Amino acid sequence: MLGKILTRLFALFGMTLTCVACYGVPEADFNPSFVASGRVVDPEGKPIKGIEAKMGTKSTYTDNDGHFRLRGDSSTLILEDVDGEENGGEFVAAPIYLKSDEADVGEVVMSRMDNNN
Repeated sequence: MLGKILTRLFALFGMTLTCVACYGVPEADFNPSFVASGRVVDPEGKPIKGIEAKMGTKSTYTDNDGHFRLRGDSSTLILEDVDGEENGGEFVAAPIYLKSDEADVGEVVMSRMDNNN
């Protein structure tokens, strides 16, 4: 009796493995989406225009008031001064790691790069 049960179970598993091997396992498209918004300012609290905000393969730039809103495919927000001295100095900021899929990061202060190093 036990032999028949085991034989049928092995036959069932064998058929399942054969189907998976022949047809594969269906995959769902996974396209994560994160939204970040905020305002970028200098150490004196003045808005910085033209800062690039990047999340994965998506990017945007801050407007005249330093505001940005971005829908990206990564939970890491990178703010980068791509125009150098054109916006009043060279600015740097640390990456911001989003803790939810939609986040207002508030006011982000970018420090001036020290060129004396």
